[in-house]
Amino acid sequence: MPELPDIVVLARSMDEALCGKTIADVTVNQPKCLNLSPEAFREQIIGRRLDGFRQRGKWVLVDLDDGATLALNQGMGGEVVIHSRGKTPDLNRERVVFRFEDGDQLWIHHWWFGHVHLVAPGALDSHPQIGVLGAEPLAEDFTAIRLAEMLRGKRGRLRSYLLDQRVIAGIGNVYVQDILWHARLHPTRKANTLDAAAIERLHGAIRHVLGEGVRWGGGYGEKDVYGNAGRYGEHLQVGYRAGEPCPACRTPVEEIRVGQTTSYICPQCQPLSH
Repeated sequence: MPELPDIVVLARSMDEALCGKTIADVTVNQPKCLNLSPEAFREQIIGRRLDGFRQRGKWVLVDLDDGATLALNQGMGGEVVIHSRGKTPDLNRERVVFRFEDGDQLWIHHWWFGHVHLVAPGALDSHPQIGVLGAEPLAEDFTAIRLAEMLRGKRGRLRSYLLDQRVIAGIGNVYVQDILWHARLHPTRKANTLDAAAIERLHGAIRHVLGEGVRWGGGYGEKDVYGNAGRYGEHLQVGYRAGEPCPACRTPVEEIRVGQTTSYICPQCQPLSH
């Protein structure tokens, strides 16, 4: 599933490749990914100019020239790739295909649960998924003080709050592994037991790991709009490296169950001390 760094990379590449283009036509092969009927979607989107692209949580938001927003979410994964005029999409694979006035195309493929939503001007805050998203962890206002306020009084597992999109938007199972390792925190530690020093480490780890994800073009299996693959998978520290030596102390990385999901930790660097 794409996470914040993957979406940042995708949005930036889309802005480079598509900003200023005008939608000439759209083909909808999977109506259930829309929030409108295919007829209403086509009527409202054709003729619109793409004015800018940005990331919000795990969504790409496309600013349109009439003030509306095209909101794209890849769900469990997929591809958003630009193609030239002469290419023919597979109608059984590509969920939505945009064609632009200059002949370029944008093919959107979802594996599962992807969305292509058209949001009316001023309505993002009331969107049922986007409107409830929490803090953007790479934004300037995401400070260690704000993080401490967000976790104050939280009695559950730290990992659960990091993955809760209503608390912090964009972190998922891939990047949370190295975030907790860099912060030297166990995933099941209770969030309300973190002191000021631990909060500072966690804040720095969040920004560092997500920044590294962006720097390496996103995670394994993720692509930008040109089809370039992300390389962060080559730079994982403990995530998905069970049995390999910890980069810091050489202790073998362990795979543990946390609720219904798997975590990867160094038992030496990330002891469960509380």
